[in-house]
Parts: sequence; structure tokens; C-alpha cells
Amino acid sequence: MQKITTYNPDQVRSPFAFFILNKGMNSGKPLEQPCPNCFTFNAKSQEEKDHNFWLCFGLWQSKTFHPYLSGSVIPFIHLRDLNQVINHASEKAQSSMANFQKTVEALKILDQHEKNYHRNLLLISEAKKALFANYRTCPSFYR
Repeated sequence: MQKITTYNPDQVRSPFAFFILNKGMNSGKPLEQPCPNCFTFNAKSQEEKDHNFWLCFGLWQSKTFHPYLSGSVIPFIHLRDLNQVINHASEKAQSSMANFQKTVEALKILDQHEKNYHRNLLLISEAKKALFANYRTCPSFYR
């Protein structure tokens, strides 16, 4: 089984598979769930999945895939280019695995902080709406 393939809902995939967006300005973004415009990365183990998922996440965050985007209306990345970028980055990560692991741990922490921040913004927005919920139902408020 080839490691990275074009996503097909009927394809057999590894239990350790993840998905990589292949269209739009977020091309290269790793995903836990598939979408119509993605590739499938079939890892052989959870360790390989984690390594490559966070490698792709870091490459996507640093916009490493942008120079490889093609297309004038909807940009996309070719499978061969994605493979080339991931393989090159993986070789660099393997050469200094301790530094890569530290970088991934920092990235995970920052990603969790970002998710918490967005969740807090949603809660603040809901609280603002709730403050005036009583007045919306009161007919005298609109007179």
C-alpha cells in the first residue's frame, strides 16, 4: 500500500491513516476526518502517524506548501510535490529527532492554547447574547 494516495471513500486504508487537504490556500493541512479534496496518509503505526501528522501540521503552519500550489482559481498541490516536501522535511527531522520532538511538543501546546482561546471567544459571544435574552422576549422593549 502506497503511503499517500488520493482520498477515495471506498478505499481500504490503514487504521492509522490521517488526511491532508489538497485544495485551497490550506493545502497541506492535516485532518483527522476526510473531506472530498484530500489525500490519505496511510501510516503503519500510531507513532508514524503522530510523527507525520505533526510534521505536516508544522509545514502547513509555516506555509511551506505555498510555493508548490498550482491553479489560477482554486489552488491545489500535486501529490508528487506533497510527497517531495514531506520526504525532505522528514529526512531533516530524522537527522535531529530530539529537536524535532521538542518542536512538536511546543507546537502541540500552542495548538491547545489556540483551541482554548477560540472556545473562550465562543463562550464570551454566547454570554453577550444571553445578557439581553430577557429583553428580546419582552414586547415593551420594542416600543
